[in-house]
Parts: sequence; structure tokens; C-alpha cells
Amino acid sequence: MEEFFAQLGNLLQGLFALADSGFDGVNQVIGLIIAAVFGLFLVGSWRGLWSGALGAVLVHTIVEVLRPMLDGGAFALPPLTDSSFWMTRFALFLGYAIVIAVFYFIKTLLGGGRHHHRVHAH
Repeated sequence: MEEFFAQLGNLLQGLFALADSGFDGVNQVIGLIIAAVFGLFLVGSWRGLWSGALGAVLVHTIVEVLRPMLDGGAFALPPLTDSSFWMTRFALFLGYAIVIAVFYFIKTLLGGGRHHHRVHAH
């Protein structure tokens, strides 16, 4: 049983390390702009957080691919078969989930979140 908890602790520690590196990737100007747009305008409820984070990673990846072209460089696909590419995307997903959640939380505090009121029939 101790081995199980040690493995669980290692797993959680790895996830927190990935989230931390993903947060560092999001904590740049372009990442904060993407997270703000998703958190303030595109995520309509807490349920939409995960799909919003996935969409933000997709937009982030597209920006990474297109940015060299804007500087006059050639188009190059990202290394889709490289496992480090996907680990970086997963880290960005966790980072975007955190930052989008913060933006959405601020939005709900300021009264911009949707409040669903249930109507009870009597």
C-alpha cells in the first residue's frame, strides 16, 4: 500500500510539474491574450473550461506555426510525431486551464458569468 501512495505521489508531482511548465508557456503576452479571450468571451460556464483550454492550445499551436511566416520564414509543420511536442501541448493544456479558470472566475465575480435559475413547477 505504501508503494501505491508513493506512485500516486510521483504521478501528482509529475502533473504539477507539467502544469507549472505549461503555466510558464502561457505566461507570455500571446498566451495571456489567448487565455483572456477564451476566459472572458468564449467559455460560457465552468463545464466549458476543458474545451476552452483545448481550443486555446490549438490557437497557440497555430500561432507558433504561423509566426515564423510573418517574419518572412518558410512554413513548417510542427513535429507531430515527436513525443516531446505532445508533452508540451499537454503542459500548455494544463497551463491554459489554470489561466482561463482565473479569467473566468474574475468574469463571474464581476457579474459576467451565466447564472442558471431553475424554475420549479408546483
